[in-house]
Amino acid sequence: MPELGSTLNKLSQPVYRQQSSLWISGLLKWAFLGLFLLVCGYYVSPKVSGVQTSFYLTLLPTAFLLLAWRKSYHFLISWQFLTFCSLPITLALSTLWASPDTADVYRQSDYYWKLVLYLALFYCAVFFLLEQYGDNVLHKLLLSLIVIGLLSGIASLIAYSLDGGLQDLRRIGGISLEGNIDKTGMLFGFHALFCCYGLYQEPRIWRWLSGAGLLTSCIYIVLSQTKVPIVMAGFSIFLVVFGNLSRLLKILVVVAIVCVLPLTYFALYGDLPLLHRGSAYSIRLTLWQKAFEEFLQAPLFGQGLVHKKFIALNRMVPHPHNFLLDIARFSGLLGLAACIWQGLATLWTVRSKERLLSWIPGLYFTWFLFGVLAMLIYAQQPLAKPNYIWFFYWIPLAILLARSSIEDRGLSQCKTIQESNPQKQ
Repeated sequence: MPELGSTLNKLSQPVYRQQSSLWISGLLKWAFLGLFLLVCGYYVSPKVSGVQTSFYLTLLPTAFLLLAWRKSYHFLISWQFLTFCSLPITLALSTLWASPDTADVYRQSDYYWKLVLYLALFYCAVFFLLEQYGDNVLHKLLLSLIVIGLLSGIASLIAYSLDGGLQDLRRIGGISLEGNIDKTGMLFGFHALFCCYGLYQEPRIWRWLSGAGLLTSCIYIVLSQTKVPIVMAGFSIFLVVFGNLSRLLKILVVVAIVCVLPLTYFALYGDLPLLHRGSAYSIRLTLWQKAFEEFLQAPLFGQGLVHKKFIALNRMVPHPHNFLLDIARFSGLLGLAACIWQGLATLWTVRSKERLLSWIPGLYFTWFLFGVLAMLIYAQQPLAKPNYIWFFYWIPLAILLARSSIEDRGLSQCKTIQESNPQKQ
């Protein structure tokens, strides 16, 4: 894979009033810092409230202020922005016909419209950063995630060992996101993907850090016993083995990870990875059936979004662990159509072979795909404050769509220049 793929060009003309002022420059740098704090915070913040606080203090006000200083707002009517906002708006609209009597926990409609605003401003912040810095911001984000994820993984394994985890081999929860096993397991599944990118970077230190990060993530994933991250680790190994690395390194990776780690898993738990803890499958099938029955009660527009509507099992479960079924029971086919539109839009952003096989945007598309896979097994409807759903879904979706919007604008500008100067063609 090439290092960046088809890279974005930085903005070529002023898009802000006082474009060269320290005020605009400072806001963009603060947004740059905010994006890194938000994304990397998932690996180190003990509670999700830390991630939310960084968003409220950095990206949210910065996006609002940069919007106020814009000269042009054409990006707000692009199909990419409308696609990004389609599902949040649909879910928020569905609160208008929700009945408080059916809710275990009810929130007023204005709560959800506030979340729509949060997501729209987040998209704007990502668009402004890509517009200003191009793909360089995405390159630096991946490198930062490699380092932060490695440190988080090492700290998690040390804490696990000191707490006696190696004696009873209980599932590891990590140091972030309140120790939630499935969510932190997914974080290290993503980290394994990011490390594949680092293995191809210069200087050599990035290859050493990424190799250590990949090994740390695979060990963490084995100890978490979480199924989707196991698939992600396998996919990461595939990228490494079939990449352009030396033959010796390929052999070492295959022997050390493909052979040793599965055998270690079998020795530890007495079962193959995807067959271990089979009860997790049966419980989810029951949850999905109950959620589907709720969807059939109002298939077109759903029953309306409420904050919590538990599903009765042998205990009360807050959601069906499948974001599509949760969307379906709350907003019906209307919400599912918006969700499918977003999925098709991400496919369009990598419609050419060159884009799909490049690290950027190819790796971000892979991030989104595995996030969707995880949400089909772990997650609820996605209209929420910054939490794990943002990392799985909204962050890669915003990056892919905002990048596509800027690409389209660049192509449009080139076409306009060629048409106005036909003698130069």
